[in-house]
Amino acid sequence: MPFPVKSLIISWRTIAFSLLLSIAAGLSAITEPIDRIIEAAVGSVAWRPVSGDTVVVGLDDRTMQAVENKDFDVSHHAQLISAVDASPAKRLFVDFSYERRLKDRDFPQLVNAVRDMGRRIVLAVPGSSTTGTTAVVDYWPDPAFGTRAQQACICWEYEFWQVWKVPLAVSANGRLLPSFSAKLADRQPARPEIFALDLSYDTDTIKQYSAIDVMTGKLDPELLRGKDVIFAFTAAASPDKHYLPGHDKLPGAYIHLIAGEALKRGDPVDIGWLPALAITSIILIGALTWQSGRWYSRVALVTTLLLVAAKVALGLSLIATQIGGACFLMAAVSANVSRTRRRRSAQRENPVSGLPNFEALRSQAAFGSATVVAAKVVNFEDLAAFIPGDGIAKLVEQVTRRLQLASQGTTLHHDLDGTFAWLVPYYQHSQIEGQLAGLAALFNAPLTIGELRVDVAIAFGVNDEFEGSNAQRLAAALVAAERAIRTRSLWTKYTSRQKEDAGWQLSFHSQLEDALTGGDIWVAFQPQYAIATNKLVGVEALARWTHPTRGPIPPDEFIVQAEKSQDIYRLTLFVMDQAIRSAAQLRERGLHINMSVNLSASLLDHSDLVGTIRVMLTAHHLPPEILTIEITETAQIENSRQARQTLAQLRRTGIRLSIDDYGTGQSNLEYLTEIEADEIKIDKRFVMTMRDSQRNLEVVKSTIDLAHRLGAVAVAEGIEDAETMALLVGLGCDVGQGYHLGKPQLFSELTATLSAHPQNRIA
Repeated sequence: MPFPVKSLIISWRTIAFSLLLSIAAGLSAITEPIDRIIEAAVGSVAWRPVSGDTVVVGLDDRTMQAVENKDFDVSHHAQLISAVDASPAKRLFVDFSYERRLKDRDFPQLVNAVRDMGRRIVLAVPGSSTTGTTAVVDYWPDPAFGTRAQQACICWEYEFWQVWKVPLAVSANGRLLPSFSAKLADRQPARPEIFALDLSYDTDTIKQYSAIDVMTGKLDPELLRGKDVIFAFTAAASPDKHYLPGHDKLPGAYIHLIAGEALKRGDPVDIGWLPALAITSIILIGALTWQSGRWYSRVALVTTLLLVAAKVALGLSLIATQIGGACFLMAAVSANVSRTRRRRSAQRENPVSGLPNFEALRSQAAFGSATVVAAKVVNFEDLAAFIPGDGIAKLVEQVTRRLQLASQGTTLHHDLDGTFAWLVPYYQHSQIEGQLAGLAALFNAPLTIGELRVDVAIAFGVNDEFEGSNAQRLAAALVAAERAIRTRSLWTKYTSRQKEDAGWQLSFHSQLEDALTGGDIWVAFQPQYAIATNKLVGVEALARWTHPTRGPIPPDEFIVQAEKSQDIYRLTLFVMDQAIRSAAQLRERGLHINMSVNLSASLLDHSDLVGTIRVMLTAHHLPPEILTIEITETAQIENSRQARQTLAQLRRTGIRLSIDDYGTGQSNLEYLTEIEADEIKIDKRFVMTMRDSQRNLEVVKSTIDLAHRLGAVAVAEGIEDAETMALLVGLGCDVGQGYHLGKPQLFSELTATLSAHPQNRIA
């Protein structure tokens, strides 16, 4: 399954770049301070007590005072070793180097004391320098100590001037040398290795005794029974003190001791920085993807806390891990998310009103059962062009103030074109109509902008359907608001029928193509009769569409849509070809009647129109004077040279011209000067009401007289009854058509009717 790339707050490129930087940071250890801070924090609140299996016998300030601040010489060392040897202690770890004592007079006494302890004593091997698991040893314990005494390394490497890790064993001059901590835990390392200190040990729980008490027998030997004893320098002036994270300086013996305590609990493991980085990467990508990153900040915070908690918990289980790289990734991604959100926040705010815009509305949580209300300021563009200076901002401010009275605490959103929207909770649905009516009343009062008083009209659209995305539901409310403006309504509601119509209109071109090839679009023929003689003189070809699911589609609906989608030319040529073919077939049967075809005035700008019609006439052997082209009113004739040339070419070809729907829209006296018409068709709206309206009767009468004065034939359409027919006879109208004379019908039905009534034929 592919990643939903579009749903991410930031790009995959940004994520990949952040990840590469994090890997580089992990490899270069520049993020190590992050881990060190966490580890130091653990050390500062250390709570775990040591087991007590190991104690420290310190060369402390009391001991130094007891020897009167004299040098604690080898004889004293021998005395201390012998005292521990005589006790029931398990082992003695001597954290001293005797490199400079070899020539002391009492050195043999020390040698004897060491030899007497045998394998119960562990001598320190200091390293002059240590790097990782490699140590350089300049001095090994003198061979005089014998071969039974054990040896162990007391070296480590500093990081940030502190001790974070200690060796389990080192490679010292090519020799595998265990550390004090390994010996304390009875480990036999197979290879050089270092491990992280468990900083949770409370160093205050380490039991320390004064060397002088052991030497003089003041210390009860039973306190050492079965315990490992570390003999080390612990005085305040001791050079063997080191910084342990979260602590002040501590004697080296303490570090050996807590390292040994950890090893007794198990095998330390260091899993490095990659696991934390990998897990964090997966979590962050999931957070960026889930609900478009809406919960990213919370997930990032929780993940950071979990990383810290996991590091601490794993450290307590002797599993060392570094989360610096993961934290670096978290910071890098979060910085990009924050920057992107700030940019989006600016993009989701209307700069004029300061209100959130529609993008903010679309991207919020699903609307659910809330109703979307859209409000549009009518003629906002005209107002913006008219009002000078910053007046438009003041207008928006006043419109906003009034609309907020209706939003009742919900957030009002404002787009750039004077459009507003808000959500109405489901429990307020019944109040919407009253709220909108109240708003309309508020906008009855003009707005005062400086010295101007501006009348502002506003229309509303409502979408209370719960289906669809936020963007779809908002768009539906805006469509309803536009419809309210067109219908001059206060508000309209978006209905499922509008949705179906919108879907049909959006796929109109492909549906028209299918209808033309599949036979769903067909041509009906309506007869035209001479009013004086009641003889058939012509037929009009009319486009019809029977949709397989929508049923019959009104011609006005699909013809208007065809004009909008630039498909009217294809549709007109289809009807033209069917009409010319049918006229030729009627002529072959001896019926010499006119064939009328509607032509949208917008098609007069097609330079190849006349040539195409000529080809059709020639192909079907039809004389051009049989064809009448009715210039329809559905689109206005452009006052262009091409349109005038097309009209002139049609007349020169011999084709008759008719002005359709005369008396409405552009079909006026000026229109007659553009077309040298052979006939004028009186619009059916006048004809159908002429019996009841004296004004319409006068319009019909004057149009018939005008046609005759211009030498044109007067055609009345929309004759629905005998009374209207009788009036037209009296007015001298030439030709009529309508349901009273004959309905539009299939060509086969027309020919059957004509065959049954041969008296209708005209030679």
